Amino acid sequence: MASIRDPSKTLLFGTLLLLAVAVAQVAWWIADQVRLAHGDRDHMAALYRAEATAANAIAGLLRERSQSLGAASAATGSAAGVLDELRSHLPHLAIDDGRATVRAEALQSLAAASASRINRYAWEGGFFLLVLLGGMIVLVRVIRHDVKLRRRQQTFLAAVSHEFKSPLASMRLSAETLALRAADGDSRRLGQRMLEDGDRLLNMVDNLLDTTRIEEGELELAPEAVPLASAVRSACGRISEEAGAHDIAIDCDVDDDLRILGDRAAVDAVLRNLLDNAVKACLAGGKRIALGATRRGDRVAITVADDGIGFPPGDAKAIFGKFHRAHQSRMPGTGLGLYIVQRLAALSNATVEAASAGAGQGALFTLHWPAAK
Repeated sequence: MASIRDPSKTLLFGTLLLLAVAVAQVAWWIADQVRLAHGDRDHMAALYRAEATAANAIAGLLRERSQSLGAASAATGSAAGVLDELRSHLPHLAIDDGRATVRAEALQSLAAASASRINRYAWEGGFFLLVLLGGMIVLVRVIRHDVKLRRRQQTFLAAVSHEFKSPLASMRLSAETLALRAADGDSRRLGQRMLEDGDRLLNMVDNLLDTTRIEEGELELAPEAVPLASAVRSACGRISEEAGAHDIAIDCDVDDDLRILGDRAAVDAVLRNLLDNAVKACLAGGKRIALGATRRGDRVAITVADDGIGFPPGDAKAIFGKFHRAHQSRMPGTGLGLYIVQRLAALSNATVEAASAGAGQGALFTLHWPAAK
């Protein structure tokens, strides 16, 4: 069996995952800045100590050299002069009795600067993290509210669709009886017209119910070997009356030995919606529909071609979107048929693609369905 997950749960999980990654990133950034601040403090303190050591070494070398030349007083004065010069250029050193050391104030200043830097990063990171958390909380609440609203809408649509289906089926049966048993031609025509309208309404109700089940993850498929020719004949039979009433010819050419692996109801819904879409395209301009199938390796390619209104080549993927309707003002329908085809094909490990040379050039839909062994 196969089913789909609720996309709203995926969106909510993705949002929470993004929040966790962002929090971890901010925490790492703060920790890295603290490490860098401590490293800079320790590095500067080490440089200060190295400078003091270097100053003492220079003064010592001067004293040793002067003493070796027999001028002790000159050596002391020369060393003191060097230390005085260093004092003017290195204010962070304390030089007393000819010795250079790092001032305690300088080390305290380094520690204070490091603490201030860490504090600044902590406040900045904390503020950013707070804003991020607040935004994510608002986003999660909006998503959950939208999910609840969408579920209520879908529940309402499903309930209304179920309520429509029973009286529509009864009305269709009455219209069929009227069309068959009426003595005069006007009554038969009225009965036939009611029958066509009832079929169209029932098809719309079926699409609404299928859409609701797909999006709620309630649709379960039971794959089996489905005789394709039989499924095609059934789908063509359901659409032939409406097509014939508008002089639209349907040519179905499928070998009897072709079998595909899929759920019978899903296969029927896919074929029905593809043919229904072709009829609607022909109602806007066209007279012929051709359905064929050939086996290609482990797949069966099912094609539905029409000479109807077509669509711009750039819309080849967009037409499978929910509620999308090519040529909105010219084609009837709710925009759910091709959406259901694409979703059911994906659930059945099949693919569907569309092609058209442009407006008025017809369209070709190709299903690549797993072949039954």
